[in-house]
Amino acid sequence: MSESFSSEPYAVEFVDTDGDGYQETTVLDTDGDAVVDTALVDVDGDGYDDVAVFDNVPDGEFVPDVVAVDVDGDGYADVVSDDTDLDGVFDTDSYPAATPLADANPYAAGPFDGS
Repeated sequence: MSESFSSEPYAVEFVDTDGDGYQETTVLDTDGDAVVDTALVDVDGDGYDDVAVFDNVPDGEFVPDVVAVDVDGDGYADVVSDDTDLDGVFDTDSYPAATPLADANPYAAGPFDGS
């Protein structure tokens, strides 16, 4: 089950990925190319996103190269892991200060501060 909302420049869809009836995953097409490039997941079911994954390669497939995690549930990314050479291995970790989880992609326009 999913619900879709579209508005330029991106589309949003809420998805029940594990079949429990709760739409815990939000998938986004943030650049308007009709391909998902961001997924936000509420892992613990509290209604707030805990993990964000970003695909920064416009190749038509969703293969995350950046993963951000909110460890303490405050809505901010605590750790951002980056596959800098796109080999499938996350080789760089950063610890952004006061960056909202959904904005933790270091390659997108936004408030990322990978201190």
